[in-house]
Amino acid sequence: MNKTIAPKTLALNMLKETSIFLVLFCLVFQASVSYASTPTKNKGDRPSHVMKDIVPKDKIPPAPILSVVQALDAFVVQEGFAIENVVAEPNVFNPVAMSFDGNGRMWVAEMTRYMPDTQGTGEHVPEGNIAVLEDVDGDGKVDKRTVFLSDIVLPRTIALVKGGIFYADHTQLFFAEVIEENGIISAGIREVADPDYAKGGNLEHKPNTMLYGMDNWYYNAKSADKYRVVPHSGVIPSSSTEIYRNQYWILVKAKSDWRGQWGLSMDDYGRLYHNGNSSPISGEYLMPGALRHNPEYWPKMPAKWIGSNLIYSVRMNPGVNRGYMDGILIQEQGEHWGKLRGFTAASGSVVYRGDNFPEQYYGMAITPEPAGNLISARYIQENQGELSGIEVFPNKEILASKDERFRPVNLYTAPDGSLYLLDMYHGILQHKEFLTTYLSEQIHARELDKHNNTMGRIYRLRYSEKALASQPQLHSLNSKQLVPYLAHENGWWRDTARRLIVQSNDVSVVPDIKALLSNTHDHRAKVNALWSLYGLQAVDLKTALNALSDTHTKVKVAAVATAVLLPKNVHTAFIEALLKEMAGNFELSLNAAAYMYAFDAPEKFLVSFNTLESFSGLPLVAEAVASGLGTESARFLAGYRERINNSVFMNIMNNLGKRPEERTNRAQLSSLGQALYDKGKALYNGKAACAGCHGVNGDGVDGLGPTFWSSEWVIESKERLGKVLLHGLSGPIWVNKRLINTPAVMPGLKNHPDIDNEELAAIATYIRNSWGNAADIDGHVSAEEIKKVREQTANIEQPYTQKDF
Repeated sequence: MNKTIAPKTLALNMLKETSIFLVLFCLVFQASVSYASTPTKNKGDRPSHVMKDIVPKDKIPPAPILSVVQALDAFVVQEGFAIENVVAEPNVFNPVAMSFDGNGRMWVAEMTRYMPDTQGTGEHVPEGNIAVLEDVDGDGKVDKRTVFLSDIVLPRTIALVKGGIFYADHTQLFFAEVIEENGIISAGIREVADPDYAKGGNLEHKPNTMLYGMDNWYYNAKSADKYRVVPHSGVIPSSSTEIYRNQYWILVKAKSDWRGQWGLSMDDYGRLYHNGNSSPISGEYLMPGALRHNPEYWPKMPAKWIGSNLIYSVRMNPGVNRGYMDGILIQEQGEHWGKLRGFTAASGSVVYRGDNFPEQYYGMAITPEPAGNLISARYIQENQGELSGIEVFPNKEILASKDERFRPVNLYTAPDGSLYLLDMYHGILQHKEFLTTYLSEQIHARELDKHNNTMGRIYRLRYSEKALASQPQLHSLNSKQLVPYLAHENGWWRDTARRLIVQSNDVSVVPDIKALLSNTHDHRAKVNALWSLYGLQAVDLKTALNALSDTHTKVKVAAVATAVLLPKNVHTAFIEALLKEMAGNFELSLNAAAYMYAFDAPEKFLVSFNTLESFSGLPLVAEAVASGLGTESARFLAGYRERINNSVFMNIMNNLGKRPEERTNRAQLSSLGQALYDKGKALYNGKAACAGCHGVNGDGVDGLGPTFWSSEWVIESKERLGKVLLHGLSGPIWVNKRLINTPAVMPGLKNHPDIDNEELAAIATYIRNSWGNAADIDGHVSAEEIKKVREQTANIEQPYTQKDF
């Protein structure tokens, strides 16, 4: 299994790459753009697009390279906050991801070969770095740089682990041993931990992050895989597979929920937050994996936008890939002319959990917009079954820059309590594979293609009136000495102490953790302590019952989630206590139902039924109960079917074992319909580019296109579907009783030079009869039907809206 990699072999098997920042709606086109034939020059050009300047080039402010002093002067920061430079070139270059170790040193992934020019010249050369940055003299600025590794092809992931680090290049996940002697850091063994971590696709669609979660698994964005290190003497978690081992631990891999695009964060309770390129940060109401306990049920974990996608730039932003399209930039003359309307290139967001900002800002969600040169902040609002948000600074951003080269690509809560900003300081965001001629001309007009791989900055955003915390020295502490830090005010300290304790596998500290649970009044400390016991396999009935009776619901929820480790002989006692605590408590009931799979007690079915009966109609209830039944759905239904009055839940039960993405009506089509279906599938995933916004499995992409599963827009009317395919559709629209309102406009294919009536019929036939849809039994959508709709709507020039139907 182990494989030592020679440095220069890391450059082999290079795949074509595209931007990590997922700029500008993937393949979304505005329907209002003319489909006049236009010759293409760059790979991102579309023959049907007329690329016009919304803002004349002579009206656009220049974008010179600014010194750090000049860059600081270019920031607009909200009152009370201050922006400070921590490190800049030549001590950091093109930082894209970072992790603090237990002593507060920054381990930075530097993508030094990313897009040096509009052709991406030499991008595949293995010269990316993992650098360690230190503040030796304690003045708040980096004064020591150590290049740990210097031969990586486009490094994209960095995380600390016992004995070393995880990092990823464009294809694989590696473990690199860290050796430190007399203050000098060097690399020991370097081995492939997962050869399939980022295999295939392009940079835009590759996994990244390796966030150490509350439940002691490492989670990734743009991925459905999670990883965990297990002691050699430990038990391999169920549903996971060993993929690598070294002298320190065994690495296992398991399935999680697919989430996000670039970057990942979590709140104090272990819930994950991620983003899409046209959205702010999105949050999951449940712990990761809560809906994955039933082996015959495969729901998507919902993630809700934290606030709207609107942004407020302080400079013009015409240098975006589809900036020529109506609706991307503000076209009205005035102070906002030429500015971005909404997110197009959101990167690594964060839930701020530091102790430097005033209390009212603790837990706010913060999202960078590198194409808009700003950082946006939103309060997270918790509703029943879902999260939402509002702007912290209405119609303003917490921080924005007048410097077009300011590219904030990742955010982190720092050990000193402040917020750290990784600024790639790069003129080009969009990769050559998707780069349009329009953007190429914008880049050359302001010389944004110059000096792109010799720059980089890391800033801290702090509150002016409060001092920063001191540098941590956790590596010198044993597990017992780390326990008090589980109650630290700063979430970074709690997370790091928990990781170090759990990965040390030192069970001698269990009494100390239990003592902390009994003596602290901080619910965040209690939650973290419970998950520390969980990581050490040391959860007992007394601890679980005490936590279950806590006054704070978040502690009760953590008690249920961690109690899955209790031995069977105490399950009944725990469930009986749980039933009493659940009464009228939606959040506890919802989470309790999701974790019943792990308990062996007859009373557990009452938890499931009571949740269905008490909270029917609220978000996630049917899904959580279905998941929590595990392998015992039939037993539950045998006792409760006649008493259940929840149609959503019963629909789930009636379709157990059927993956929606695998359900097809192809066999029931006419012979011509089957041929059209096959052709439509190729078009959907090919030149029609439907999958870019609606997903390969037709289940939608957050912030872009809605689901096609059971969609009335797809299955109810051939004529209406034909109209939408020909002329496009602009939101907001209702789909399956859910309001969908994204900034993306579905493009009409009326004048697409390469798609005719038969091909439109093929696309319609495919989507009407896939993923559980069965609209054309013994039939199909014909080219003649599309032709008729085309003739009847020949005068339509704008995309349809809901009211048109």
